[in-house]
Amino acid sequence: MPAIGTGRSCVRCNDAKRKCDRNTPACRLCRRKKLDCVYPNPKPRRFVPIMAPEEDRNPPDSNILDFELPSNDLSIVEAFPGPAGVLADATASSLNVNPSAAWFAAPETFLVDHAVMPLPPNFKLRDLEVFVGQVDAWLRDWVTTGSNTFIHAHLYGEYFPSCLQIAFTTFSAYSNRTPATCKLVLQAVNDQATALVSESNASGSVLQDLALMHALLAYQMIGLFDGDVRSRHLAETRAPFLSALLERTLEKASETLIRQLEGSEMSLTLFNPVSPEEVLWRSWIISESLRRTWLIVQGITASYEGLKQGWAPCNGDVKFTTQEGLWTAESASLWASMCAEKDVRFIGRFHAECLFEVAPGEIDVFAKVMLETVFGKERSLKWHLGVLY
Repeated sequence: MPAIGTGRSCVRCNDAKRKCDRNTPACRLCRRKKLDCVYPNPKPRRFVPIMAPEEDRNPPDSNILDFELPSNDLSIVEAFPGPAGVLADATASSLNVNPSAAWFAAPETFLVDHAVMPLPPNFKLRDLEVFVGQVDAWLRDWVTTGSNTFIHAHLYGEYFPSCLQIAFTTFSAYSNRTPATCKLVLQAVNDQATALVSESNASGSVLQDLALMHALLAYQMIGLFDGDVRSRHLAETRAPFLSALLERTLEKASETLIRQLEGSEMSLTLFNPVSPEEVLWRSWIISESLRRTWLIVQGITASYEGLKQGWAPCNGDVKFTTQEGLWTAESASLWASMCAEKDVRFIGRFHAECLFEVAPGEIDVFAKVMLETVFGKERSLKWHLGVLY
């Protein structure tokens, strides 16, 4: 019978600061030294990540020497864990949600609208630079607050994969670089981004692919717009990988989310305890983060091409939620209440002109920026000032 991993190190390994393989009924070190192996009682937690850490899934080979490894060692090139391990609580799989309640998960809501949208009135290339600056500011928000308008505060919970940890740290170092450290930081950006693309097969869950997208987006922002010639060249070679990942994840998102809501697949996250309302909220967070990330990546791609050659193709549009308050809702019950009481205004940018008929206070920040990119700064300003158009 295979060993079953527990979530925490045993008491002896923890006290001795040794790496514990966390197998039950006894870890390998305690078995070898013929000691009693005792695990601490698990702490209650709101979200439990379904993807076990790498050392939990792959018990050390019995022929490998016992090295005293730190418990927080981080692999640079290992982007994601492999297949999920044994679920901690079988009752979670019995909780499912009627997919018809998930207005955000229907297949048609993930279709890309390829209608051609004309440039906003009085468009200037400077407007592209403004958009790039806005995305850069949002990434800086991420490394200072842990979230922004397209990376939800509850998106990753306790699941924070190594690829995203490294990107988070690297972007933070870039934001705080000095003339003396600039070359070192750029080298780190290029090395980590190249390793991430070469080592990743991009075939994980929607949440795993989202983490990969966010890591690559951070590197692309630096590589494309820093001004360093080598960094820009390497970023251009990575662009097709990010584009393909984006489209592939969008295509499989509906099927994956619906399976999760039906309870037949728990590959994205695991709540313990959990309620159907929380499952629905969590699925929306993943869905909405994917849609917004798609829009950001496509916007950055178009902006770079436009600044580089004076024109850029229209990469399409997807729907997203524009109602103020839904993105910042701190609980499943608050989110569900708002969805029931208000129009979530689930719409694509190209068809969002109707939002100018709504008070600006009812539209969230991300949607306001999208409106400005499509309909122009002048019209958005008049809307904010209450001037009839």
